[in-house]
Amino acid sequence: MRGCTRKPRQVAVLGVLGLLAAGCAGVPATPSPTATQFTKSSAAPTHPTPDATTTQPAPSPFDSLAGYLAGRPGLVTAALYDAQTKTTWVFHPGVLEDTASIVKVQIMGTLLQKAQNNNRPLSPAQQQLLTTMIQNSNNNSATALLAQVGGASAVLRFDQSAGLSHTIPHDTLPFVPGTTLPGWGLTKTTAYDQVTLVKRFAFPNSTLTSADRHLGLGLMESVEADQAWGVTGGVPGGVTVALKNGWLPLVNESTDWQVDSIGWIHGDGRNYVLAVLSSGTAGEPDGIATIEHISSTIYAELGAAAYR
Repeated sequence: MRGCTRKPRQVAVLGVLGLLAAGCAGVPATPSPTATQFTKSSAAPTHPTPDATTTQPAPSPFDSLAGYLAGRPGLVTAALYDAQTKTTWVFHPGVLEDTASIVKVQIMGTLLQKAQNNNRPLSPAQQQLLTTMIQNSNNNSATALLAQVGGASAVLRFDQSAGLSHTIPHDTLPFVPGTTLPGWGLTKTTAYDQVTLVKRFAFPNSTLTSADRHLGLGLMESVEADQAWGVTGGVPGGVTVALKNGWLPLVNESTDWQVDSIGWIHGDGRNYVLAVLSSGTAGEPDGIATIEHISSTIYAELGAAAYR
């Protein structure tokens, strides 16, 4: 697998009509992970959902975040897979959130799987669109590739093959209400599904070939510097991070932003996939701050003896 080190965080404050952002990836891939689920939340009682197969009263890296998240605006759902213990925890299980630009990883997977099934390589034009879609989070590239693969119905078929059982793809049209932003940013998903998606790129599986997985990871490890935020929070230089982020103003740009970050973190004794989806924040910076606090806590917790 192509290695990559964390880039310095440079957060760009974007306008309402700015591009949607980046995300991460990684951990062992199994078509139906036998996972444990974290079901404790300070915000509301939770219960087992189809997002996980078993519930285990094991220590959760999310435990120490309950108080912090209770004091933050909006709604946060998160999922974590620790490859070393093969354990999955979910904070606010079953909550559906908008993907914003993290859906670009699903579009990438659909494109790669289609080329694989047709036994043909990507064209030079497709390779260029794929590169700008992931590394630069270019919306026009995502719209073009979504049309080429067959739209939302094709992404749904990929999602189902990859085990994303609670994700609902949205096509380019209609636009996000009140904007000219493409509608695919309104794809609905869960944090657990996003962890499942990233695992398909990070570990051998029947959904994507090794060559396709490494291509995808290489792009996610090389996002432009001002998009290297989110699940990079608290991760020291020299540790591999493959990510994709997303940000999207919803009903009210001053009180309702969707900010998401997904990724794989590997190195310094850790190997995990983290997905954090947040809505109802006052702006992109608030969403980023929340995600990076979660990321920093998770990185520290997974270095503790209890999780080794």
